[in-house]
Amino acid sequence: MVSIYNAPPWNDKWTEETALESLYTILEFPKFYGNVIVDGDKIIGAIMGHNRRYATETTYYIYEFFVSDKYRRKGVATNLYKNTIDELNELGISGAFFTTLRNSSAYNFYVKQGALDLIDSACFYHKF
Repeated sequence: MVSIYNAPPWNDKWTEETALESLYTILEFPKFYGNVIVDGDKIIGAIMGHNRRYATETTYYIYEFFVSDKYRRKGVATNLYKNTIDELNELGISGAFFTTLRNSSAYNFYVKQGALDLIDSACFYHKF
């Protein structure tokens, strides 16, 4: 997670300590749901979020979804994403919400998978 998000296009400043703190927060969230892909004893990708009831359906909120650069464009992310969707669908989850940068390969990945860019919606960040 650290190496992925510290690289373009995100260019964040994660440390192992801040990543662990963030991941523990996600893991402790009620109705957490996630999957990982490993190569040997090394995590090479993960998808993590939580399920939330909303009116007439339950949706999945993705907080983190990443695959190590070395494993990209080899079907790893697609398999992780599709397997997670299949599992969530079996649990009665109707869809997923998430954000990403429009100028990233992640954006194109989601569109290719059939996700809709909700043009009439906005993702806000209010710094204070």
